[in-house]
Amino acid sequence: MKGLPIGLQDFSDIVSNNMIYVDKTKFIYDLASSGNKYFFVSRPRRFGKSLTLSVFENLFKGNKELFKDTWIYDKWDFSQTFPVVRINLVDVNTESIENFYADLSDLLFFISQENDIFLESKTLNGKFRELIIKLSRKFNKKVVVLVDEYEKPVLDNITNKDMAKKLRGILRNFYAVLKAQDENLRFVFLTGITKFTKTGIFSSLNNINDISLDKQFSTMFGYTQEELESYFKEYIDVTSKELNIEKSILLDEIKKYYNGFSFDGDKFVYNPFSILQFFQKKEFKNFWFESGSPFFLYQYLKEKKVTYKDLTSYPVSELDFSSHEIEDAPPNIFFAQAGYLTFKKRIYYGFEYEYILDFPNLEVKNGFSKLLLEASYDIPRNYIKEADRNIYLAFSNNNIDMAFDEIKRIISSVPYNLHKKEESYYHSLIYTILASSGLNVKAEEASSTGKSDIVIEFNNRVYIIEIKMDKSAKSALKQIKEKGYFSKYTQKKIILIGLNVNSEKRNIDELLIDEVKM
Repeated sequence: MKGLPIGLQDFSDIVSNNMIYVDKTKFIYDLASSGNKYFFVSRPRRFGKSLTLSVFENLFKGNKELFKDTWIYDKWDFSQTFPVVRINLVDVNTESIENFYADLSDLLFFISQENDIFLESKTLNGKFRELIIKLSRKFNKKVVVLVDEYEKPVLDNITNKDMAKKLRGILRNFYAVLKAQDENLRFVFLTGITKFTKTGIFSSLNNINDISLDKQFSTMFGYTQEELESYFKEYIDVTSKELNIEKSILLDEIKKYYNGFSFDGDKFVYNPFSILQFFQKKEFKNFWFESGSPFFLYQYLKEKKVTYKDLTSYPVSELDFSSHEIEDAPPNIFFAQAGYLTFKKRIYYGFEYEYILDFPNLEVKNGFSKLLLEASYDIPRNYIKEADRNIYLAFSNNNIDMAFDEIKRIISSVPYNLHKKEESYYHSLIYTILASSGLNVKAEEASSTGKSDIVIEFNNRVYIIEIKMDKSAKSALKQIKEKGYFSKYTQKKIILIGLNVNSEKRNIDELLIDEVKM
């Protein structure tokens, strides 16, 4: 059984250590042999961007034996090699402009040393230009440039707009070198978390091909269902036995927790990091979210006081992703690019696609909801942790009164100045509290007669919740029954919950429960 490449981003390490490599070389081939030079892709963190650049690097360096068991092995001319400049901005120091210049200059210096080239230029752009020219002349070949996390310095300063603007200007001039060196370049591939704007970092590199939302490359990063069941078959069998779960049920649970990322609104993939961690530990946990959600996300939420409704109420278009610099982007665009929201559906209007956004899966929904409660609603972390446990246990025992007593306790801990006299505000807050507890909760679940506010599926039970403000729980319950929101759940025990929120008390003041007899 091949090993799990946890934490490995180098293609040669994965192959030489007999680790699983999910073969994406068909995509690599299509890009490298297209005849076009400049490509860009944005994907969330831990989605295999660095590994992809490593595959490109080994391909262009002609390391044929590493590709022996891949699709591209007998299709690529490995005798044609090219010098490679690989720049990773992940660990470049951005505490000051001076540190940034020094670190990036050092990166270029190390690459020149590896190739026995001496750089004479005193400026950052001059060193980059000189490196490309001298590499091309030394090897009599065009140069391949690979850039990982192109905008990381800007993201590091997302709450410091002046610093972000300065760094963006430096990067814009740095990448402009690529356009000027076109005759010396064979292939350029840049990755990042966020898409670029037409007037941003790549404004002078106007011939770059952004494949971030292209259907052809929508599954280039992440694992498809077919890839999961093929490459991890042995791990699925072992995990099924160890957890004493039928294979079909295990696959359904894995899908619920870790699938659901989509970059075209049509095809869906798993987060690679979560899958590898799951098969190693054989337990369902928030692996990706807890692996180090960047601090800038917390800062953004804290500053903007974002709610669930802010994130999912409106569809977005492709243009929305390139109309704002990331620090000025609306919350739904910001978090979609960071991977905490994804495209759940694509709709075509005239000449433009629009996308419906939502959390990709249970893992992200749960982790992000905890962060929302802490950052947007100022609820102390210890309160959240205790409430999560109590609410989940209450629903486990079908003790609805106990669950909502805990929910009311959390609502009462929200500072009064953050409350809004809007029904939608309490929809978002109650949904977020439920999602934080680890329940499989859905908002505005559609039926043939309308949309219910909140639906929770738990084992063999379905809870349908309707929320009113300054009316009555009875009217909420009446709406569920009259609209027949429960009609699609005939195979499960159905429990109806009507809530009323008192805007003056800023909390739930009435709760009614009923059960549907089918």
